[in-house]
Amino acid sequence: MYWIYDIPNGLFGFITISTFVLVAFLGLIVSRRWTGRIFRLSEGTNGAVNGFFAAVGVMYSLLLGLVAVSAWQNNDAANATASKEAELAAALYRDICAFPETERHKLQDRLEQYLRYVIDVAFPAHRRGGVPNGGTRILSDFQGILTAYQPATANQQIMLSETFSAFNKVVEASRMRMDAVNAGIPSVFWFVILAGAVLSIMLTYMFHLPSLKTHLFLTGIFSLFLGFVIFLIAALDNPFRGEMGVSPEVYASVLKALKDLDPAGL
Repeated sequence: MYWIYDIPNGLFGFITISTFVLVAFLGLIVSRRWTGRIFRLSEGTNGAVNGFFAAVGVMYSLLLGLVAVSAWQNNDAANATASKEAELAAALYRDICAFPETERHKLQDRLEQYLRYVIDVAFPAHRRGGVPNGGTRILSDFQGILTAYQPATANQQIMLSETFSAFNKVVEASRMRMDAVNAGIPSVFWFVILAGAVLSIMLTYMFHLPSLKTHLFLTGIFSLFLGFVIFLIAALDNPFRGEMGVSPEVYASVLKALKDLDPAGL
């Protein structure tokens, strides 16, 4: 189902909503005659059907609401994780600017490599659900340079300790980003959501309405609303995929501004 995120949001929404409305219309047209005959539907049965429809609607709308909130929270958390990692990388760059020239240039080069890797390699892979580990190797090289550095003064020792602390935070944020790549609504939820949508639409067929046009209109409005909600959930699900997925722009912004963080480069 991940192919749906290769479709522009506008087209994806149109397809989703149109599918729900079209299926609802076809189901009503095909089943209207035999449903009324088999279940002996009349104006007197509308009250009972309405009671069942209201009960099912409450339970189903509660499920949809909780799932939609969960999808939004996952998406928002993924955006926050990416922003946090970029901010921590900028803070780490500022810390390494205090190192001696030889180590400073090596560390700055590794950090710039890491940001370019995240932008050019990691995020395109995230769009496909991939979690490449090239960034981890770059961070390991960075750590090797830090470990090999021998501070000569107490101030340099403090500086090294602060840099290690900032580096560890970047590593933690990187791991959180990679863990969030395939975070999404479990498939069992999607089964229940789609099955509930079909059953809810089928319940609208149980109302006895003399006019087919009126029945089609009311069923279409209900299906249209269902299509909107399910499209919203699907668009927010899998936070690194699709047009609403997390963007690497915050990393690009930090990479562009790195030189401004180095007093020696001003």
